[in-house]
Amino acid sequence: MRVKEMMSRPAITEDEDASVAIILKHMELSRIGSVVITSEGKPVGITVDYDIAAKVIMKDRNPDKVKVKEIMSSPLTTVDAEASVEEACGLLARRGIRRLPVIEDGELVGVVSIRNILTGEPVQVRKYV
Repeated sequence: MRVKEMMSRPAITEDEDASVAIILKHMELSRIGSVVITSEGKPVGITVDYDIAAKVIMKDRNPDKVKVKEIMSSPLTTVDAEASVEEACGLLARRGIRRLPVIEDGELVGVVSIRNILTGEPVQVRKYV
């Protein structure tokens, strides 16, 4: 099975200069745990719920004042849409991460997560913000 068959789509993105409060709105309204961060329209990092909890909330920082580029994980680890699920699993395990942005023909097309792999189901994500 290929990654593109079980990834969640589309990937929700936001610019690196956005506040963490904006990222939280995306996560809450779209019911997702990560947002791919872009610079000049290109993916450069990812912010996950744990980043916000550990780097903002637990340090009593104001989510309206913290820019997502301050807390995102970068450089970004991605996987090709044509990669096998086994390849994606290996990459997740080696990097100690739970989500991989998926690239097809040089463009960001989705995110594959451990949940997608365990359930074998893709998720259609709606962007509300």
